Amino acid sequence: MPDHPLPDAEVAKEWWATMLLMRRFEERSDSLYAQGLIGGFLHAARGEEAVIVGALRSLDAGDAVLSTFRAHAHALVRGTPPEEVMAELLGRVGGTSRGRGGSTHVVDPARGVLGGFGIPAGHVPVAAGVALSGRLALCQLTLGATAEGAFAEGLALAAAWSLPLVVLVTDDGALEVAPAVTSGLFQRSAALGVAGLRCDGGDVIDTYNVVSEAVRRARVERRPTLVEATVARAVDPVASFADRLEREGVLGEGERAALEAGVRDRLDLAVALAEASPEPAGDALHDDVVAP
Repeated sequence: MPDHPLPDAEVAKEWWATMLLMRRFEERSDSLYAQGLIGGFLHAARGEEAVIVGALRSLDAGDAVLSTFRAHAHALVRGTPPEEVMAELLGRVGGTSRGRGGSTHVVDPARGVLGGFGIPAGHVPVAAGVALSGRLALCQLTLGATAEGAFAEGLALAAAWSLPLVVLVTDDGALEVAPAVTSGLFQRSAALGVAGLRCDGGDVIDTYNVVSEAVRRARVERRPTLVEATVARAVDPVASFADRLEREGVLGEGERAALEAGVRDRLDLAVALAEASPEPAGDALHDDVVAP
């Protein structure tokens, strides 16, 4: 696929810096997880940086985002401070859910991040419900989740009720399932009444352009769209985008290294602040529990 024109230089640099933040945040998280400092599960979004940044940059501030159990990545892209996300992973009160959700259930309603969901496709009907309220919703999931009934049910509802919903499905070619699940998802969604598009999930610009069209349909025409993002596992979208920015003069001499250093310093601070945040008190166990 030929290269799409770059956006304005400052926009392109912000996209790359955000992709880099995601990557380096996960590397720090991996280290903390290996030390036993992060409990529960930690699902990486490594290799999906272009998909998540490109898709979320197509949204307005008031739009909603619902994701799988990699919600820490979406929160970072929407602007949640890294120390709050890291504190959540560490189970500290300074986290986005006061340490109660962990990586799987990072939420930041003020920035439109309505949570990560541990049940494959379980958030598709939830996203349809958000869209039913009149709020544009983007719901990201992986290819394996499309075999779940909740996926088909959510899309069918969105089509029947003409909901402003964008369903983004990431396909990295790693799933070993029946061909009916893997071939032409963006075409087969029409059977449920939802038009489909496809983008190169390793290209942040292509992802942005295609998801922007899906968002336009949702916002202007009030109709849902499925976007299938194909990801080549052997391609590093963070490095490849930086290489292009250097080739085309967007990143000047030494600027790439300077941005790398800035992200490193920001994460040093984020980890320090997160580790300094206290753990929840024992008597807070039943806080926010609706029923005894």
